[in-house]
Amino acid sequence: MVRLGSRSLAVLGGVYALVASVIYTLVVTRRLPAEELAVLTVFNSGYAIALSILGYVTSWYPRVLAKEPERFSELAGAGVLASFLAWVSLAVYIAVYGKFDAAVLALGLTLLILSAWPAGAYLSIYRQRTLALLGYVSQTAKLAGAFIIRLSPAVSTVLLINVAMSLPTTLAKLAKPRIHLATLRQLIRGAPYQTLYLFSALIGGLATYAVFVAGGDLLLSYNYVLFQIGKSVYPALSIVPLMYGSLLAEANKLRRALLDGAVLLYLYLVAAAVMAKSPEWYVTLLRPSELGSVPLIEAVWLNGAALLASGILLHADTVLKGAEEKTVFTLRDKPAKALMLDIASAPFTITLTYLLAKAHGAPGMAIAFTISGSLAAAYRLWLLGRGYLPLLTKLYLPAAAALALIYAAPIPLLPYVRGGALETILTYLPNALLLGGLSLALLAASSPAAREALSTSLRRLGILRR
Repeated sequence: MVRLGSRSLAVLGGVYALVASVIYTLVVTRRLPAEELAVLTVFNSGYAIALSILGYVTSWYPRVLAKEPERFSELAGAGVLASFLAWVSLAVYIAVYGKFDAAVLALGLTLLILSAWPAGAYLSIYRQRTLALLGYVSQTAKLAGAFIIRLSPAVSTVLLINVAMSLPTTLAKLAKPRIHLATLRQLIRGAPYQTLYLFSALIGGLATYAVFVAGGDLLLSYNYVLFQIGKSVYPALSIVPLMYGSLLAEANKLRRALLDGAVLLYLYLVAAAVMAKSPEWYVTLLRPSELGSVPLIEAVWLNGAALLASGILLHADTVLKGAEEKTVFTLRDKPAKALMLDIASAPFTITLTYLLAKAHGAPGMAIAFTISGSLAAAYRLWLLGRGYLPLLTKLYLPAAAALALIYAAPIPLLPYVRGGALETILTYLPNALLLGGLSLALLAASSPAAREALSTSLRRLGILRR
């Protein structure tokens, strides 16, 4: 009997989410009037700030629940309290723009409370299959919402749909919130680390500004295209919460890191392989007017390496946090040290981005991203210590070698239609399947972790006997 595991369900759910997001985004951008889009843009910016404030509490949910699941109610109380504080920042931000709207603010508060509810963190540790299945319900609500927006294009409609998307996970684990001062004090002790995290996030914004200074609006638009291409790894991101939850709860953290890492990096490798062998396909899909731009196509080609480096960094960072035994990080702990290096090396990485982008344009920008991502990943692996060296030998180096072979090998691909988005995608599917199969073969041939993950998946599908 075929039984899909939580990882398989999450990856397939990630594909479904990617399709739903594309449809939903197209409807929102095409249907909402200009004034409504302006309000939505302001709301999204203010909401991002509010979520950053929530992070001072919510970032510790999985770590607390992994050790003490009975404290769910205490975390819920802390989350609700933090959501009101975050809502004040949202209200002030919207008021500064002169976009005050009572309905929008009320829906914003609702969304913040739902975001602060610890059900998702609980499910990511103890009921991973349920969490994966609820993802389908959430994305189905988004698809239904796309049709609703066609009938009623307004910011309040968009926010109501966001509420509907958040409800399934929230309702999966309910409890009466309780305010405990001891819990609040414990979470506050993690504030210095969370502040470091926010500062490190600003580095990305400064790097983007360096790109603008180096090449103006044109290079900035190319950077946006590379950013959009990066969304093709969305299915891979869907397993990260499950991996983090498992690392917190399981004793054999190295084995879990290897197995989940093999799935994560394989999905990154497939996207990178498409960039390596068909960079013009991404340009055809996202920016057909730039098909004649050699620098952009070269940048997409080089961005395959940058993408894989970012996947390795994401994995190493998740393992570093999952391997840490403390419930709340202090500035002396390894995850904080990793962020300190990111911040300390920011002048180097930003200067490198500027110089390479200035000298080589879009390709130089992609090279800078590869170097900075690789250095950050290497430091996290060093912090993990010799016990986690198999991540390098059994996972990271095999993935990098597989991509190098894909870059070097002549692979015959079928022609595709350079027309509408749907035709461009559908006619490329044979090539995608070929590159996906080749990536799997190369990774499995060189990575023991990938072979074990593959055999486990085949057994669950009933293809391989135990």
